[in-house]
Amino acid sequence: MYAQIIPDITLQTVGGKTVIVVEIFEGRQQLRSWGILIERDGKEYPSNAFAILTGNRGLHVATQCGVFKGTTKAVFVDRREYTGPLWEQIDEAFQFVLRNIHLGATIVGIYRQDVYFENFYDGILQVANMQKFFKEHSDGFHTTEAKGIWKEYTESYYRMDTYYRLFHLSFQKSLETSNILLDDLFKHVVDKVEGLYTHWFLGELGNNWSDVCADELAAYGKVWEVPQQEDFYRSRIKTSDTRVFVIISDAMRYEVAATMADQLQRETQSKVSISSMQSIFPSITKFGMAALLPHKELTAEVRNDILTVMADGQSTASGCRDKVLKAENPASVALKYNDIIAMKRAERSALVKGMDVVYIYHDTIDEASHTSDTAVFAACNKAISELKNLVRIIVNEFGGTNILITADHGFLYTYSPLSEDDKVGKNEFYDADKKNTSDLKKESARRCVEYGRRYAIMKKGVQPNYLLPVKFLDGNTEFDGFAPRESIRIKMNGGGMNFVHGGISLQEMVVPVIEYHYLRNDSMEYKRNKQKYDTKPVTVNLLSANRKISNMIFSLNFYQKDAVSANREAATYQVYFTDENGKQISDVQKIIADKISDNGAERTFRCQFNLKSLKYSNTATYYLVIADEQGLQMPQREPFQIDIAFAVDEFDFFS
Repeated sequence: MYAQIIPDITLQTVGGKTVIVVEIFEGRQQLRSWGILIERDGKEYPSNAFAILTGNRGLHVATQCGVFKGTTKAVFVDRREYTGPLWEQIDEAFQFVLRNIHLGATIVGIYRQDVYFENFYDGILQVANMQKFFKEHSDGFHTTEAKGIWKEYTESYYRMDTYYRLFHLSFQKSLETSNILLDDLFKHVVDKVEGLYTHWFLGELGNNWSDVCADELAAYGKVWEVPQQEDFYRSRIKTSDTRVFVIISDAMRYEVAATMADQLQRETQSKVSISSMQSIFPSITKFGMAALLPHKELTAEVRNDILTVMADGQSTASGCRDKVLKAENPASVALKYNDIIAMKRAERSALVKGMDVVYIYHDTIDEASHTSDTAVFAACNKAISELKNLVRIIVNEFGGTNILITADHGFLYTYSPLSEDDKVGKNEFYDADKKNTSDLKKESARRCVEYGRRYAIMKKGVQPNYLLPVKFLDGNTEFDGFAPRESIRIKMNGGGMNFVHGGISLQEMVVPVIEYHYLRNDSMEYKRNKQKYDTKPVTVNLLSANRKISNMIFSLNFYQKDAVSANREAATYQVYFTDENGKQISDVQKIIADKISDNGAERTFRCQFNLKSLKYSNTATYYLVIADEQGLQMPQREPFQIDIAFAVDEFDFFS
């Protein structure tokens, strides 16, 4: 209402008292036109519109809001009814919508602009973590020994890679919904993040690493006093006295594996540890996969113009790995994740029956890179979920207790476009004085056997002046290896400059090894550390004594039985009502049981429930269900009686 109403204000004496009298003359006609005042018998009366606007005169006016589960109105997630003045109802309804769709909103000009805050908050949190890391290492990285910087990376430095990955996951999600207020601001943050990660962290750390490992890589092709990928089968598989399941996830770098190891430790009854080993050079799939197979010696030869990796003279290509495994131990099998995940339980169990060594190859991260560089970080999360599910299959269906999870190599990823300073050309792969294009190609083919964004395999005797030499396969070939310093890329035709591997950076060469031991209840390890491994989620129980419901909207009290402690971890519960047949009849409330207080009064929760608009029988039994969101516990069921005279809502909105 924007019409100007000018009141006449005077002071008058009434009953010996001075009062302020406000009279509206010119505005009355406007109020009548709005329907707020009604003229009847020469007098003016407030209308129902007046009552609605002001909330006076006992006229019941309400605004109902509801959030439903799914695409139907069968189950309420939340439900509210607002009364009082109309403008208050509108404001409360508006706030209800914002709370439930997790949006903020502002008005820009005449337009309402929705703001999706969650992704921005998550992104800023990772920026804060990166800034904290920077402050702790603002002097740069100056470790003098390769084994020392390897230790620092695997114990703490890798977290910077995690912060960067999580930031860009949030940033990519923010791009799915445009926001005129925050988009540019967040993109400015991206610029800062790229400077911090790409130019400071990768630059400083990469420079330090290149300096301290250069001599060892040139002389030996490896860093001494660091476990080697080539020794994996001898040290991890051959020495095992129980059957071993090996999961190899292509391009799962160390920081991704560390995240997964932490989740496995918290979510399963197991002993989980993570260590590292140095990838064979170059850190690409065909070499890394070969190194993980049993062998006495790895060699490489050119077959049909393709550099082929051999294990004791046998090809290690994808289709040959089962044969290589069986040559060492006939009770071995090589499987693919995509194959077994699609099989019925009996079919996949038959494949591993009687096997001592089971290799399962998984490819989600590297495969995503072939679609889009920006899809890689989302693929990391997907890979973690898939691998955790695979672990459950091995334990529950195959009876496996000893599982090793590793990779063929890691990767480097930077979001921002690379400058020319971040690339090197391949001019010196051949003689620069060659003028004829055909001669150039011939010379290139003669001198360069194979190269990628982060490595080059050359004929012996060639020394590109801008690449670091790396002894290739212990010198058992006629080739030499070379790699760029830091995170520099070699120029090649086509895309794929941002996601790369093959080089000598820590992100590429630090290969994770997760040791997962499922603990049976009768195992000695379990018995020795029963309290440690008996870590269970805290439980939530109903506190309210009344088991009779007499209103469509009502509240109940709950309590967290134990405080979160060393062997009691936080848990999330879904709480709702069902009928005798298990059909849900209420909205779902969430209880996040994470209280650490020893005072029981501080571990209570109050939840408001909204029943569906149905006819309820006061002789039937209904149930309150308290269900662990992770599904690790059996749901609790508390019987209730519902006695509501008129349970069916009069309004179509809730019907």
